[in-house]
Amino acid sequence: MAPAEHEDIYKRLDTLARYDTVSSFAQAFYELIAEYALGEGLQAQWLRNRLAEYLDIEARYHRALAALSSNQATSLGDLRSATEKREIGLQALVEQLGKPALVPPTEGGRLLLSAECYYQLGLTDRVVARLECAIEGGAKHPLIQFALGYNRYLMAVQAFTAYCATSGTRQIIDEARFRAACLRAVGAFQEGLTGEEFDSQLYWWIGTVLEAAGFSEAAAASFEKANEMMGEEEAAQESGEDSRFGLDFGADYEYERQERGGPITEDEVQEAARLLQRNYRASDLRE
Repeated sequence: MAPAEHEDIYKRLDTLARYDTVSSFAQAFYELIAEYALGEGLQAQWLRNRLAEYLDIEARYHRALAALSSNQATSLGDLRSATEKREIGLQALVEQLGKPALVPPTEGGRLLLSAECYYQLGLTDRVVARLECAIEGGAKHPLIQFALGYNRYLMAVQAFTAYCATSGTRQIIDEARFRAACLRAVGAFQEGLTGEEFDSQLYWWIGTVLEAAGFSEAAAASFEKANEMMGEEEAAQESGEDSRFGLDFGADYEYERQERGGPITEDEVQEAARLLQRNYRASDLRE
């Protein structure tokens, strides 16, 4: 691949922005990583090249999803092929990103891009580790704190809850440790508060995590702050979506639960294609 110039990165970002399956948070996060690759010199060029590779992987994947969502003849093989090709590309890229010792700010960009790759590969603990290293190295931005808080919460859900087929919800299996992990997530969100408009998203997620952990009064206070900043209409839209990453997964995510419980059926492939047509909000945090 030819060396990626600044304009090449932004052309790729513009391409990704056309796909409904790329969330607004993901787009903003990619643009943030791009800022770390704007410098001159070999290290900045190296990071630009790696970011270009990542954006190309994502563009191919989301182009395939767009084709699948519009094709009534979608097959299980098509869906698996798109996913497997993406995973192969991400695994190869994350190996290239594994070598540290770049100078700031390029090192921060390397860590953030590594975190993004690990997120897409479903390795939440590694996402958290890379984000924490980036922050310790001086990467300060509300989007980074948002990503860290969300992934800490996701890690808490993965580690200390279990899906109950009878109730159709996730049940806490270690309340003390789940609460402690949730409070660490809340701490990350709080570090991102700046007094700017994005605070509404952070307050909403603080409320969501506190409510999941059983701190109802504190959650209500955070939701109130979020509502004041968002306005009633936007807050209502957010509250209608708050279960998708919490402990009570809604019916729209039945496909995801079934996929984990056994072989994917052709009906589930069609359901996945239907879900791919949805619009995604910043609070969806990608995919």
